[in-house]
Amino acid sequence: MPPANLTPTKWPKNLTAEHLHRLVRAERDPRRALALFDAATAAPVSTSAPTQILPSPDTVSLLTSRLASAGLLPLATSLLSRSRALFPSNADLEPPFLTLLRAFSRTRRPLDALQLFRSAPSALSLPHSARSYTAVLAGLVAHSHLPLAHSLLADMRAAGFGPTIATYNVLLKAHCSDADAPIDDAVRLFRNIPKPDACSYNTLIDGLCRRSRRAEAQELFSEMVENGVAPTVVTYTTIINWLAREGCLDDALEMFDEMGRRGIAPNVVTYCSLIDGLSKGGRAASALDLLERLAKEVKPPNTIIYSSVINGLCKEGLLREAMEVLDRMRLQGRKPDAGLFGKLIVGLCDAGRAVEAANYLDEMVLAGVQPNRVTWSLHVRINVAVVTALCVKGEVGRAFQVYQSMRTRGISTEPSTFHLLVEFFCKKNHLEKAARVVLDMLSERCIPERETWDVIVSGYWSKKKVRQEAEQIWDQLAVI
Repeated sequence: MPPANLTPTKWPKNLTAEHLHRLVRAERDPRRALALFDAATAAPVSTSAPTQILPSPDTVSLLTSRLASAGLLPLATSLLSRSRALFPSNADLEPPFLTLLRAFSRTRRPLDALQLFRSAPSALSLPHSARSYTAVLAGLVAHSHLPLAHSLLADMRAAGFGPTIATYNVLLKAHCSDADAPIDDAVRLFRNIPKPDACSYNTLIDGLCRRSRRAEAQELFSEMVENGVAPTVVTYTTIINWLAREGCLDDALEMFDEMGRRGIAPNVVTYCSLIDGLSKGGRAASALDLLERLAKEVKPPNTIIYSSVINGLCKEGLLREAMEVLDRMRLQGRKPDAGLFGKLIVGLCDAGRAVEAANYLDEMVLAGVQPNRVTWSLHVRINVAVVTALCVKGEVGRAFQVYQSMRTRGISTEPSTFHLLVEFFCKKNHLEKAARVVLDMLSERCIPERETWDVIVSGYWSKKKVRQEAEQIWDQLAVI
């Protein structure tokens, strides 16, 4: 099959820079967009080719961003190099250059961004600026190359570029994200910022909370409001998250209500932090109310949020509500995992509702939730919990059914569970089932303990017919 033609067969009669920008923006394939750009900016080689035009800097920035987002960084770098001849002005070339630096950082290649930055004066005739220094610094800090970040900051100062507010914020993030760095250094740096913005406050507040200095974080929040810097959803979410983690649920709810009074809409992270804290803090009913509010005002909850609420409801014995949440989750197309099923199944077992737990275990199997290396032990615990609960409730047939299902699915059985089943089946006078379990133990080279042998031998000895046959054999041996 011949390759697709990357350039149009017909060009507009009067192609302009604005028209080219629209074509590039409309083309979904970044490679085709680059081919359009190259054809339009190249010297015409035929009468059907367009007249060579000078693209706008916005078009180069757009195309660089598209190529970088698609992971086509070599093509984006090549485009930037070729654009030097199109734009003599540094102001026109710097936006796509900054776009490329940030793209290297997003793709976890901050050292490549540093190399491109270092080579810019010679390769692109593009001098360094405060913005380009800051872009590279942000990438180095984000990927924990802190010694290189400090070295680049020294170069920045030596080059005569004073730190901007963006630079200060990058440095704050470096101090706050480094667990070994004293947070007091970040506080001193913050106090040297001429006019900190919301990002500055948010970064330091989060750093203080991470080091359990919540009182200072709340004082900084009050200072932020007093200085006329409007708190953002990130500010509130940070504080709510740490209040909920530390169990200060009333304070977290008060901050949540204050967001509403200030007209700041909470996002999914805000709801998730608060719902998780309420669920773990014994206030699952409040978490359920927030779950419904999240679904109405923001977006349908994800599996993590549902799991947190169901876990909290099960811990508080609100099993009917937990099952309703699970049903709602499945109606929204969310697929419960082993962890979520396990919380509800174990909760039902603890409440003595063994048959319902077994039914949910069947649903989990039918839903295709299979054990893997990560969830293997979890599946074992869930199945053992159901078998144990069924034995306690005297459900002989159901317990044996679950046991056989475990065997069919390759779920390993622990020695204590084997003994429990043997003892239970013998007690209920189902000796064939008990014998089957013992044979399964031996096939797995799991040698029964003496207590297990005592149970099954006693079970058979209690049978009158077996006892009479044994006495006859004994009498015959005595005569011999």
